[in-house]
Amino acid sequence: SGIPPRIANEISTTRKNFDGNPNQPSPACHPHFNLALPNGKWDQNTKFKKIYFYHARKAGGSTMNKYLHKVARHYGIEILTVEWDGMEEPGTNDVDTFYVSHLREPVARSISHFKYQGRWNCPDLILKPGNFTPTRENANPIETWNQTGGHVPLSCRWYQHINSHRFRIMECAVNCYSQWFSGLACPTWNISAMEQYAVAKARVLRFNMIVVIEKLRDPNYVQAVERFFGVPGLTEKGIPYCERASKLANTKFPFVVRNETRESLTRLNEIDIQLYHELSDCLNEEGSYNNFPEWDGNRFALNSFNKTEKKRAVWNNSRTHESEQ
Repeated sequence: SGIPPRIANEISTTRKNFDGNPNQPSPACHPHFNLALPNGKWDQNTKFKKIYFYHARKAGGSTMNKYLHKVARHYGIEILTVEWDGMEEPGTNDVDTFYVSHLREPVARSISHFKYQGRWNCPDLILKPGNFTPTRENANPIETWNQTGGHVPLSCRWYQHINSHRFRIMECAVNCYSQWFSGLACPTWNISAMEQYAVAKARVLRFNMIVVIEKLRDPNYVQAVERFFGVPGLTEKGIPYCERASKLANTKFPFVVRNETRESLTRLNEIDIQLYHELSDCLNEEGSYNNFPEWDGNRFALNSFNKTEKKRAVWNNSRTHESEQ
């Protein structure tokens, strides 16, 4: 049905911002405290009032989410976590926002996602404990975990209030970062995987920080990230919704990923693997962690977030919207 105007505008904004900063270094290796502006430039004086965390599924996001909420509480600033929907273009939020996301090697992420939600349906494991028992016989095979929507191609629901399909993806096996970061994967929009990759890369390069999950095994990296945020506790694990139930089922019925399956997932995730390496390989350079600055409290509007006032504003806005219907 064609690309909706709002999506076309988002693509145009991302391209324009990238064209203005084509040599922007990866925030995985060069995190910073510059504020992204709507015109694609940066501001070094305005104080941040909010952390925006883009949570990529099965890439250590629950641990990152737990940590960043601790950071936000420590400094008294707002935090917004986004999962499933497309990534926000930095600089377009009404509030001066500090952008954070994370990465995990794409094939490892895809296999982890299968074990978590693709082998057995998460709601079956959680919501039907007395009526559903996971077995080898009712397990989905990993060989069919090879689509943009997990076992099936992605489909997007139509929403009348926006007069458009809406991108939202919970299960994903193939090129998931390109889909999530760009938000452009709805089939009816007919946007190629390479175009999704280009928008995803341009958008995430304007983030303030990307945490690479594999690097959390390195104590020096952990220390560098904690210095950057000024708060300890980065490796305290978060617990995803289905984690305990899926782990128990996979422990009871273990499976081995065959080499052919891993090779197939590697081929299918070729675009995401390229994106992952382009963003994170710089961390393999000697002394790369030395590029991480220390927390700069002068760049944040400390204790600016009032949770009660925020709830009241949301309530008032909803009541106003209802009265206009």
